[in-house]
Amino acid sequence: MIEIEVPATSANIGPGFDCLGIALSLSNTVRVEKASETRLKGCPLQWAGPDNLFLRSFRQACALLQTSVPEIEVEFITRIPPARGLGSSASLAVAGAAAALLLYAQPKAGTELDILKEQKNQLFLLKAATAVEGHPDNAAPAIYGGFTAVAIAKEDISIIRADAPAEWRFAACVPDFDLETSVARKALPDVYSRADVVHAISHAVLTALAIRNADISSLGRVCEDRIHEPYRRPLVPDFEDVENACQANGAAAVWLSGSGPTILAVFESSVPVKSLASDIAAHAKRRWQVVPLHADNMGLRAQISP
Repeated sequence: MIEIEVPATSANIGPGFDCLGIALSLSNTVRVEKASETRLKGCPLQWAGPDNLFLRSFRQACALLQTSVPEIEVEFITRIPPARGLGSSASLAVAGAAAALLLYAQPKAGTELDILKEQKNQLFLLKAATAVEGHPDNAAPAIYGGFTAVAIAKEDISIIRADAPAEWRFAACVPDFDLETSVARKALPDVYSRADVVHAISHAVLTALAIRNADISSLGRVCEDRIHEPYRRPLVPDFEDVENACQANGAAAVWLSGSGPTILAVFESSVPVKSLASDIAAHAKRRWQVVPLHADNMGLRAQISP
């Protein structure tokens, strides 16, 4: 049996629309083994058919490997809340591609599988997951761990990663409602002004450098977006109340995680969970959970047992 663990991610990071992402200390686990027929366990019925994202990615990776698609039994242990902007879909796409690669390679039973850390295999997984999910900004940190910047150029994918600051702490403010990425995408305009484009480019570059340099004060000044957040805020009830509560409790920067509705705040050290949760509850109309997290610099990992 192969056990695959994929971390949650926060994409966009303010102005880094569709290109910046960071891996977080929350993960989904998927257990896979060959079987006489394909079966899915621990998966809600509406997602348990052949169109399951894990299975789609598994088939895509098998096609890229030019191998037949074996029957498998899959068990999902889900910790990343779906449709909340924390990379749940990307985790399934990455896990499906990883399962195909590992079953194809047939590694021997042992501890951590180094095959997933090989550069060529990481790029293979990124391309396979992106082909299914559509965007590499969540898949990249899920595979590589840490902080990643990624772009699709000339039908290829370019990626640069760096360790995320280990001392920083994050608060994922997760609401009791979801927001499908497709809905959040429709809220975006088709055309932007030159001023907004220049703002996006400059602030995304500075955000990336601030994270790479572990400069949290600079991050607080430049982590501002005009490309997606202004248009998605109305889709997230209580956005301003949660943002104000995070800032009042010492957050250096606050952004909409992925397409939302989770709001992520970064702190220099510890997260004041009780105080933050209390302040949000005092003003918000919906229920929000504050989940303290840190960066995951390991990324995708797996073990195989006899």
